[in-house]
Amino acid sequence: MATRLDQIDNLLEARDAEPELAFMARLLSLCSLPRTDPGARTYYKRVNGPYRLFMNAGTDNKLPYGSIPRLLLAWVATEAVRTGKRELVLGRSLSKFMRELGVHNDSGGPRGELTRFRKQMIRLFGCTVSLVYDGKNGYSRVSSLVADRHEFWWDPKQPAQSSLWESRIELGEKFFHEIVSNPVPINMNVLKALKRSPLGLDLYLWLNYRTFSLDQPIRLSWKRLYRQLGGDLDKATDKLVVNDFRKKCLRELKKIKTAWPNLNCSTARGLLIVTPAKPAIGQGGENEDAL
Repeated sequence: MATRLDQIDNLLEARDAEPELAFMARLLSLCSLPRTDPGARTYYKRVNGPYRLFMNAGTDNKLPYGSIPRLLLAWVATEAVRTGKRELVLGRSLSKFMRELGVHNDSGGPRGELTRFRKQMIRLFGCTVSLVYDGKNGYSRVSSLVADRHEFWWDPKQPAQSSLWESRIELGEKFFHEIVSNPVPINMNVLKALKRSPLGLDLYLWLNYRTFSLDQPIRLSWKRLYRQLGGDLDKATDKLVVNDFRKKCLRELKKIKTAWPNLNCSTARGLLIVTPAKPAIGQGGENEDAL
């Protein structure tokens, strides 16, 4: 089992290694997916300034959650930008595909990593997302299945064995165009190093996007940040919940700084202060009035 020290070692390796250029859709850098199991909920919403993300469960009537969907979306966005195609090939070996995302444990069984990975793939690629901008420059809305088609030919009992056919997905047309129109460069090495921390992934993606083009520090209350990245929007007024969120964020920020030394964040009473810094990799896009 991976330990905190293992994670720190991975983050140090990510810091010292040549960056692995990858991409994430802009809105998915600003609005996070569920981090913990939503249970019976089939609808999910996140808001960040003028940006809104809505998600409806598909295939098995379950929403995706945790680190795996975030890693999958980074892979999807990267391949969509690289190939310029909606149809993406996942390959003949499940183990090999998992390793591409930094997941090296392919243990089986009901609670094994392999089972969890496969379930999250089915949930993510089967759900419908709506990406909305409602701001000072106008209004736009895009709704689409994440994938119009997905074919998984891997044998879950033999994940290392090559299948006769290649597994593949075909992205929803509108979802694909949203990705390739607004890609945000990220360092995939950092995502892989943070793979056991959904909150760490969310903070890294948001900060990587947000720090680009900052010309002065921004000051955010923890309550406001909780509304964007917290677990339950209805609890944003609960001081104990927000304070626990603050502690978790500070822990994750310390990890992120290990891989991204130029990141410049500080705290004041009730506030997180983000100062202009060199992005972790490449360049981001327009920040507008997002958090």
